[in-house]
Amino acid sequence: MPRMQVLVTGLVIGLGLALGACQSDGGDPGAGSGPDADPAAIRSGLASLFAGDHPGPRETAEGTCFAEKLTAAVTPGELRSAGVLDASYDVVAEPPPLPEDVARHWADAQLACADFVEASTRAQVKVTKGDLDARAYASCLRRRLTDDEIRAAVAASLGGDFDAPEVAALSAAQADCAQGAAP
Repeated sequence: MPRMQVLVTGLVIGLGLALGACQSDGGDPGAGSGPDADPAAIRSGLASLFAGDHPGPRETAEGTCFAEKLTAAVTPGELRSAGVLDASYDVVAEPPPLPEDVARHWADAQLACADFVEASTRAQVKVTKGDLDARAYASCLRRRLTDDEIRAAVAASLGGDFDAPEVAALSAAQADCAQGAAP
């Protein structure tokens, strides 16, 4: 696979995980700010957004975990102000770039519930149609990036800062590791 395709694929994989799957049946996250905010509906909507259109048991569990962690850290009002929730407190289908504080909490919730390296590895295996040594790729990525570096890259991409050095480092590591794990 050409280096540029791997680089773009790596960035898309990272961003796809960072932004969830950008699909939702609607709902709101919440600790209880405002009479219209239904915390259970918010958590359900966020879980669906994170898990994607056709989740398996792992994605469903990760989505539920993510929604619980995020709503424990960010209020419905903050999520609405960030554009994650609409005026009716329903989860939007495609969240906009997030403010730094919400992006940080989102990244924390995401990484508390889903192993980024495992998700990136699954995605790379799928993109390469199995033409990748998954163990070598994951091992390489874990050696190249610390959890804090991954967290910073995820938060930066959630904030729309795709030119951030952390995003570039993540993308380069994914590309290099994919190239090194190709048979």
